Amino acid sequence: MYLLFAVINDEDILDDLITGWLDIGVTDATILESTDLLQLISHHIPIFAGFRGLTSSGMRHNKTLFTAISEKSVLDKAVEYLEYLCRKTNKPHQGVYFVAPLISFSRLGISTNPEKK
Repeated sequence: MYLLFAVINDEDILDDLITGWLDIGVTDATILESTDLLQLISHHIPIFAGFRGLTSSGMRHNKTLFTAISEKSVLDKAVEYLEYLCRKTNKPHQGVYFVAPLISFSRLGISTNPEKK
């Protein structure tokens, strides 16, 4: 299993990413609003205001998506689609992604499948 993290700087691709991932088979992603360190300090610490030009067009928030994926083929398609959408914007600094091995994964709560115990 794999854990895919993607930090998206351009919210405009989020809808396409979610629907594309659903078509690929990524159905259990979690999305968080996040803030890049340079974005945070450039807006809250006056001495670092010059860093605003280094951040993603002065945007203050990103979307961080993470999901557990069991099949390598689904992971490869999800990453390929993410890279495609970011290139399609024709802009630099669209975000980052990384993949980590997932050692353990289980759903919490009672099983919705009566055959599974």
